Amino acid sequence: MSEMRVFIIDTRNMGPELQGGLIGVSGSSAPSAEEKRDCVITVARYANDGWAIAADPRSPIGRLAAITAETAAVPFVALERVAEYGGHVPGIPLTEAHLVELD
Repeated sequence: MSEMRVFIIDTRNMGPELQGGLIGVSGSSAPSAEEKRDCVITVARYANDGWAIAADPRSPIGRLAAITAETAAVPFVALERVAEYGGHVPGIPLTEAHLVELD
């Protein structure tokens, strides 16, 4: 079973380059082949719809999400920088934005 999580990051307080939507991606520190496949498929699907991608590029899933976002030519934001853009991710100082985990 895949441990990858996908969540929407509220971009109302962020710059215009992220107004098409921003999803965050996180996963296990040792992802299975299934989790890696799910990451590429999910990120590509949202990227094709114009969403920007946020993840921790120091993690395996985050690196894969970053590469997939780059390939799709959509913005990529490191999770630790989301707060700087005016968004919120757990563990990062809260602005007025919020996140919603997707099933």
